[in-house]
Amino acid sequence: MRRLFSLALGTLFLLTLSAIAADAKPIKVLIITGDHGHAWKETTPFLKEVLAKANMSVDVTETPGKDLTADNLKKYDVLVLNYRDTKNGGPESRWSDDNKKAFTDAVKGGKGLVVYHHASSAFTGDGDFDKEFEKIIAGGWRKQGNHGKRHEFSVTIRAQDHPITKGMPAEFAHSNDELYQNSVMLPDSIVLATAFSDKKKDEKNTDKHEPVVWVATYGKGRVCENVLGHDVAAMKGSLGFQTLLIRGVEWAATGEVRSTVPAELKKSSK
Repeated sequence: MRRLFSLALGTLFLLTLSAIAADAKPIKVLIITGDHGHAWKETTPFLKEVLAKANMSVDVTETPGKDLTADNLKKYDVLVLNYRDTKNGGPESRWSDDNKKAFTDAVKGGKGLVVYHHASSAFTGDGDFDKEFEKIIAGGWRKQGNHGKRHEFSVTIRAQDHPITKGMPAEFAHSNDELYQNSVMLPDSIVLATAFSDKKKDEKNTDKHEPVVWVATYGKGRVCENVLGHDVAAMKGSLGFQTLLIRGVEWAATGEVRSTVPAELKKSSK
């Protein structure tokens, strides 16, 4: 396993990662959160920090029941989903039928969508929206997903010619994290990155490469799912994760990627 970058280096690179010109129009991002089985109150500020330092304009809603409306979603280029419906959320964290329609229509109409980590396990019931939601977010954890013990692992790039991964090293070391396995993969999804689920690490593992980043479309909307980054430590300790996050948001929003791959990440693969 190649040596992981220190947390300090992972933070420093944020100051120089983006190659977007200062006068470029910032991508407008809405992070949707507020009810989640994971520590969303810690992960959401870090996601916002990473994207804001990449010259994006980032808003957060912790009350999607109030803010997921057609008029409000028009303001944004891309939605970042850090949300899972649980029984613990307050009334304004719950999605009404109107909220679900506004979200669906926005992505279908061309709004970018980035699905972060455990958000792929949201809305796993048997209702019509739950089934459609699986198509909107391009599958993922759903009901059958699982993972073994947290550990450090390498991420392998599988699509060197895609805008998100173009110029990235063929493989990079990732931090101590959960490695999702047995994810639902829809037929038209394109896998950009995988990680090997080693049975020597845990008997629950599959002993095969598991998708960790993939892309798809839903109507006119571009969708990127990134299941890495269980918590702040996992995200902060991985230069590769942060690069994939930023470039995934750019691509989902615009179809293009203008951020450069950090030199530190390229060096780490040698």
